[in-house]
Amino acid sequence: MTRKTQNKTSIGDKILYKVKTPNGWSIIIMPDNILIDNYHINKAHIHPDPNNHACRVDLSLQDCEKIYEIIKDYLNVSNAFDIEELMRMLK
Repeated sequence: MTRKTQNKTSIGDKILYKVKTPNGWSIIIMPDNILIDNYHINKAHIHPDPNNHACRVDLSLQDCEKIYEIIKDYLNVSNAFDIEELMRMLK
């Protein structure tokens, strides 16, 4: 039996998903399909290019809840989504 939790939050024209499993967690920003997770290498990282999943940037923040809150706050105050700005906030 899988012990998975999933949250879905709408913020403006974005939908923010947070998924936690026993093996790790992920946060997805839709419809941009930006993925932040800690799967495979057990270290939080962002996949800034939805067309190239192999491209990833390690993050200094490791806590899913803190990362989720930073993203939520960013989406609430930002008029335009800028992946570079978000990555600077998470590093």
